[in-house]
Amino acid sequence: MEWNTLQTIHFSDDMKKKVTEIGEYLKKQTYFTNENMNRSRIIVIIVEVFYELFVENNSRTQFQNRLNELKKIKTKDNEKLLRDIGQIRQMQDIQALITLANYQNLVQQNDYDPRKKLRSFNYGDSKEINVLMNRILQILKEDVVQAKQIKDTNQKKKK
Repeated sequence: MEWNTLQTIHFSDDMKKKVTEIGEYLKKQTYFTNENMNRSRIIVIIVEVFYELFVENNSRTQFQNRLNELKKIKTKDNEKLLRDIGQIRQMQDIQALITLANYQNLVQQNDYDPRKKLRSFNYGDSKEINVLMNRILQILKEDVVQAKQIKDTNQKKKK
C-alpha cells in the first residue's frame, strides 16, 4: 500500500456523523484545548487510540475479545482496583514495621539466632513460625472486627 501525505477517505453518512460526534467530544476535553480539532487531527487521534488499545499492548488478542474486555471495564472496577492497591500498600507498610520490630527484638537478644531456632518459613514445619503466623492472623481478624465496630458506631452517630 502506497501512502501520500494527503489521503482520500470515503465515509458513509453514518460514519460522517460518528466522526463529527467524536470531534465534538474531543473539543470539550481540556486535554485538547490548545489544539485545532479539524478532521485530520480527529482521524489521527482515532488511529493513535486504536493502536494503543488494540495493537501496541494487546497484539496477540483477537479484536473481538479485546473489544469485549474494554467494554466490560466500568468506573466502579477502576475505583475498586485503586482501593485494593491502597490496601495492599498499607499491608506492605504494616509488614515492614512488623519486620523492623522483630529485627529490633532479635538484636536485643544477643543469644538468639533465628537461623538456628526457626526452620524455613516455606517448609512450614516450624512450631514457632506456625504460632507466630496464627497469632498475626488472629490479630488481623480482630482488627477487622474492631474497624467494623468503629465504622458502625460512627454511622450511628451521624444519624
